[in-house]
Amino acid sequence: MDCLGCGFEVERGFAFCPKCGKRQPVPCASCGYLCAPDFEFCPKCGTSVGVPAKAVERPAPAPSRAIVPPSRTPSMLAKVESEDGLHPVSDADRRTVTVLFADLCGFTTLSEQLDPEVMQALQNELFKELTAAVRNFGGFVDKFIGDALLALFGAPVAHEDDPERALRAALDMIARTARLGESTSHSGSPLLLHIGINTGTVVTGGLGIGTAKSYSVTGDTVNTAQRLQSLAAPGEVLVGELTHRLTRHAFSYESLGDV
Repeated sequence: MDCLGCGFEVERGFAFCPKCGKRQPVPCASCGYLCAPDFEFCPKCGTSVGVPAKAVERPAPAPSRAIVPPSRTPSMLAKVESEDGLHPVSDADRRTVTVLFADLCGFTTLSEQLDPEVMQALQNELFKELTAAVRNFGGFVDKFIGDALLALFGAPVAHEDDPERALRAALDMIARTARLGESTSHSGSPLLLHIGINTGTVVTGGLGIGTAKSYSVTGDTVNTAQRLQSLAAPGEVLVGELTHRLTRHAFSYESLGDV
């Protein structure tokens, strides 16, 4: 859509024009209608849109013997957790999201060295710490894949500074993982994450069939975030070009060129 102030083409999901800084229309969280920045309520469905969402820390579930991703329970398969509570999964939508992929370095080797019960307890504790880091900065844990985590910033709840929130969550995740390694008894090798973050357009919505349906995202933005994660060294965070442009005012970067 075009900026209301300068006419510059602004990518969907941006809260401000990257050229003139004017605040852009805000999509209604309920029906998706584009509301003017000064609207307090959506003129289409009446949902309040004037109060920005706040990042609220939710208590992470206690670890159990079964490895259950903390962001999913059977009663939530058809719903999405947000700051306001539980809302039904809406139809598919295209929006700008910052995607974070985090993976534990040396997981296979570590799992071969430890007893299954010890490894399972360590993995559950790691899931708890990573989930807390994501939620503390207003993110959403999409899923765990083995020892890897996929988190979203900008879906299902969007903030004006989602890329920056993702970076701060990533640094917190690395610190939490290191502390966990120092406080637990295992092989002696440090616990380290490598993380990839990318910002771009994705398709969001309920994916899957029947009881397996849950909120998730798809698209090249997700694939690129996973590729960046695979290229990152232990304890390192690699970000895509757009993420860098939107956060370079708040973080120091080292350019790696084309990867």
